[in-house]
Amino acid sequence: MVSLNTLCIIITLTLAASCTLVSALSTRREVLGSAVRSATAAGSGVLVSSSLPSSLPIANADDDTSSAFSSYQIYPDASSKLDPKLTSIDPNKLTQILSKTSGNQGGAVWLGEHHNSVKDHKLQAQFIQNIYQHRKQQQKFGSSSKSDNKMAVGLEMIQVQFQPVLDRYIAKQISDEELKEQVQWEKRWFWSFDGYLPIFQKCRELNIPLIALNVDSEDLGLVEANGLPGLSRDKLQKYVPDPNGFAQFARNRYYKTYVDYVISPSYELHKEMGILRTTITGQLLEEDMSFARFFSGRILWDETMASNAYRWVVDNPGGLICCLVGADHVKFTGGITGRFQRMAKEQQLDCTSVILNPTLIDTRPSGSVSMLSNVAALASGPNDLTLQLRYLKEGVAVGSEESRLPESTGGVLALADYLVLST
Repeated sequence: MVSLNTLCIIITLTLAASCTLVSALSTRREVLGSAVRSATAAGSGVLVSSSLPSSLPIANADDDTSSAFSSYQIYPDASSKLDPKLTSIDPNKLTQILSKTSGNQGGAVWLGEHHNSVKDHKLQAQFIQNIYQHRKQQQKFGSSSKSDNKMAVGLEMIQVQFQPVLDRYIAKQISDEELKEQVQWEKRWFWSFDGYLPIFQKCRELNIPLIALNVDSEDLGLVEANGLPGLSRDKLQKYVPDPNGFAQFARNRYYKTYVDYVISPSYELHKEMGILRTTITGQLLEEDMSFARFFSGRILWDETMASNAYRWVVDNPGGLICCLVGADHVKFTGGITGRFQRMAKEQQLDCTSVILNPTLIDTRPSGSVSMLSNVAALASGPNDLTLQLRYLKEGVAVGSEESRLPESTGGVLALADYLVLST
């Protein structure tokens, strides 16, 4: 088993390899400018696709109360053409796919949300109800007896210490308001409780367990202040039960591309906003949180959510957990979804990613798209969405002449498996 010290050394080495882009640049503007340039350069390892149907509908306002939606499947392309496609899929067909009833092996569905979006939460509630009904119907006709309709809903917004509170809520032992108070919603999540409440109520009505996915903020704060060594061995084991897999995941060639495109720009944006002088628990730091500690907190967050979802599926053979998490944790494989796939490989559990109402901002590096540009993109159609990231083979340097050759492609990371847009 990998020791705590060895694990920290591995992560440090991974950071050094992954963040060449950041360490070589001196300002946030240069970092973001480089990220955008790499997104449009053929040899950069990143591909921006315009192969989208011009008629793809876009939802423009969070006050839209319609629960109707259009759905699309992404077909990534790692060939020399690097031309991913987006194909319309019937919403009923998507529900069947997400229900995981064909093979009965169960797994996880990740519904990537925007935390403040009423549209997204209405879609999540609808998917939960439709999937539940579909699985129940399949059980009735004998095609999913193995699963016994086991289903749960995983929640990024609830920390693991509050699992007993969720259990009491589903058992109808406490009220909606008591749920909000006992999970310390206002202190620990910030986004509107009312936006999520219909989801919670629907789960209680259908007796669907709610599963806390997130790391306790007290422990995340320790990591942000001191790095992973700030956690005791027992605490680290609680959140990272597979340290060998955790370390190996950071060594993947594609993960370096993911870090450069998703996490590094996010750090620089946080730094520019002046919000890296305190931890998530409010502890004041003498200087800005280092990238290493920011990165450690981010991967602990992702690993914990993936581990808790995986644990539930293993404990409930054939079961399905639908997880409500931020779209930033779902996109391009390197967040939660790739980690769950790593854990579930031996059991061949399904792992399906869905991004709800994606925008230009969702698919570009943090800070590289202004709000005005995002609004303009929404108005004109989603033709600039990045559908996949290209990563290079081992030994090929980003920006080199060799990197521009088709044979230098190591593979691609799809934005997600499916996109869903409110209509």
